Amino acid sequence: AQLTNDTCSLVPQVIKSCTEFIEKYGIVDGIYRVSGVASNIQKLRHEFDSEQIPDLTKETYIHDIHSVSSLCKLYFRELPNPLLTYHLYDKFS
Repeated sequence: AQLTNDTCSLVPQVIKSCTEFIEKYGIVDGIYRVSGVASNIQKLRHEFDSEQIPDLTKETYIHDIHSVSSLCKLYFRELPNPLLTYHLYDKFS
C-alpha cells in the first residue's frame, strides 16, 4: 500500500526513514533477525530523538544496514502500547 500525503503525517519520521532505507538497500538475509552494531543504533536513535533526520546513506549505515532495522524494531518495542492493541490479541491467537 502506498502512503498518501494525509497518511504520511501519521507515520513517525523514524519509521518512515528506516522503512524507505530498508526498501532501497535492505534486500539481505535476516534483515530483521540480525542485530546491528549497538553504537550505530544508539547514534541513530539520538539523532532521531533530537528531531534530526540522519543521512542513512552514509557508508556506516550502508555497511551496517542491520542497525537501521534494529532501530525500527527498537521503536516498536518501546511503544507504550503495542501496535496491535491488547483487545486484538484474541483475533491473532
